[in-house]
Amino acid sequence: MAGEPAKGDGKEKKDSGVKTLLVAGIILTLVAAGGGWFLGTQIGKEIAPPPVEQKNEAEKTADTIASNSSVTVLNPILTNMAAPNNAWIRVECSLVSQPGEVLSPSVAAEISNDFLAFLRNSTIAQIKGASGLMNLREDLVERARTRSKGKVTNVLISSLVVEQ
Repeated sequence: MAGEPAKGDGKEKKDSGVKTLLVAGIILTLVAAGGGWFLGTQIGKEIAPPPVEQKNEAEKTADTIASNSSVTVLNPILTNMAAPNNAWIRVECSLVSQPGEVLSPSVAAEISNDFLAFLRNSTIAQIKGASGLMNLREDLVERARTRSKGKVTNVLISSLVVEQ
């Protein structure tokens, strides 16, 4: 019975297949680890640390704003919103004017009233999210500049609360 396979041949083929699979897996793991290490070292060389001068410039800018500009703190503004009907908004903000310029109390009151009228016509959807907050700030800055004839350079929103 030369044509019959021996009883041990099937088990030996199974063992050699498992060994081959394990060896291939180990080799691929080592190649992947080596490639990851190589790419990590190459990318690490390309990324440069941020320049130290930028931090100093930012500190100088903040110091310049604080020392040369005058800040006028407005009273908190509390009003209902256009939509939905039961929504309320409370905003506390400050006006930063150009260096050497001081806002009179009457101009600050006019700007506050202008903010109140704007917020009363706003909806929650308009101020929702980070982009909505930035758009709100830009609109308030534009209104303050118009009302103060260019004396106001920035509007700082210190708190914003919306209740629905």
